[in-house]
Amino acid sequence: MNLLELACGVVVTAPTQTQPHPFAGYILFARDCDDVARTRALTDALRTRGAPPPIIAIDQEGGRIMRLRAGVEPMPAMMALGALADTEVAAAAGETIAHDLRRAGCTLDFAPVLDLALDPRNTVIGTRAFGTNTELVARIGAAFAKGLEDGGIAATFKHFPGHGATAFDTHLGAARLNSDEATLRGRDLVPFKAAARDGSAIMASHVAVPAIDGDRPASVSHRFLTGILREEWGFGGVCFTDCMQMDAIAKGIGTVRGVTEAIGAGADCALVSHEPQLALEAARHLASAVGRGDVPLARLQEANARVMRLRAAARAPLPLDDPAPYPGLGRRIAREAVTLVRGEPRGDALADCAVVFGEYSIAEHVPALIEHKLDVDPDDAACEQLLTEVRRSNLRPVVLSYRAHLYPGQARAVDAILAHASDALIVSTGEPYDLPHFANARHLLACYGNDPVSLAGLSDVVFCGAACRGVLPIALS
Repeated sequence: MNLLELACGVVVTAPTQTQPHPFAGYILFARDCDDVARTRALTDALRTRGAPPPIIAIDQEGGRIMRLRAGVEPMPAMMALGALADTEVAAAAGETIAHDLRRAGCTLDFAPVLDLALDPRNTVIGTRAFGTNTELVARIGAAFAKGLEDGGIAATFKHFPGHGATAFDTHLGAARLNSDEATLRGRDLVPFKAAARDGSAIMASHVAVPAIDGDRPASVSHRFLTGILREEWGFGGVCFTDCMQMDAIAKGIGTVRGVTEAIGAGADCALVSHEPQLALEAARHLASAVGRGDVPLARLQEANARVMRLRAAARAPLPLDDPAPYPGLGRRIAREAVTLVRGEPRGDALADCAVVFGEYSIAEHVPALIEHKLDVDPDDAACEQLLTEVRRSNLRPVVLSYRAHLYPGQARAVDAILAHASDALIVSTGEPYDLPHFANARHLLACYGNDPVSLAGLSDVVFCGAACRGVLPIALS
């Protein structure tokens, strides 16, 4: 195997019609995943590109991060699992996702998220996190990953060393975790250290931690990837980078150079998710760096060997019609995770109206319900129009907020509804940081998403009398 082949063998990229070089694997996005059958046709073709077959990876977390949606069990965001704090349910969720991914021909899931939901302004992680408590996140994350692995899909713990305590999104630019080293080790790193004991894979984020390695992103940091992950913790699995086309890298050191620096720092496989030609350019740059001695040949060989072991361990696909292990599990999780903060969770579809902020609809699940929809940050005129309609209807409002703590127009609208209807039922449908803003609400609930399965579970509780048992998985000030 020549240097370029070795270098291509540590890069995962987008699937293409042509195959100029044998990449380590391919990552699927929604654009590649119309439904299970068509996705399977694609992955069957990809599996012929190398021996052992390449990694076929996907981000299938639940909630808003589900690249494959048609023909699979819908799954709420992982914060719903945090609200249940039940390892058996978390493992079943992982196994359910694994079953659908193997039917589609995937071999690896970039999940679960071990970031802590610590910053209320953070929307890139948000409900993708299990919660804020390190023990909870480590325990439920491990159970979810075990379910994936038991179902035949390699799990990837992300985004090391943690992306939850910063409001900045590395897709859009540089992000820094401004904590001291003691705080980081006692908080953000705890779930990752637990996962490193026997995890198959970990993904490094592009977050920089000045207290550890200045402004250098963790994905290209020898201190993080070799010093902490390998030497301190003894991690023996594959270390992936997050996508090297994200702006934190692409507008900084650059994608091509970033891949070389990541592998040199201790990463085993770099993601170049969208442009195979750029991935090939990055592999050529890496091969040249090894040829010049800038990156030791032994480092590239070590990375390639780890990736090849992961490829060799991949399980064969399941039949498309293989029966689901836990039919209806996603809606059950969404329903049971609903959290009663105070008051009564009950509504009446014939006596209530719904006020929904955002793009989704609860009336899809409760057809008798009259629904009023607003933007997430409505202007004063829209709020006044809404209040007029609610007053005219003479119905009790069931209000589905979504990040009202970030949208002042929405917060004003909810306050106005509460001033008019003190018995209104308020539901926080995203990260539950909204809850402290609704001190005047007599009836207050939280669910952990406004996607269809989360709202279906909510409707089971509010309008069908189903029991809920969720506990807030985040700390509120």
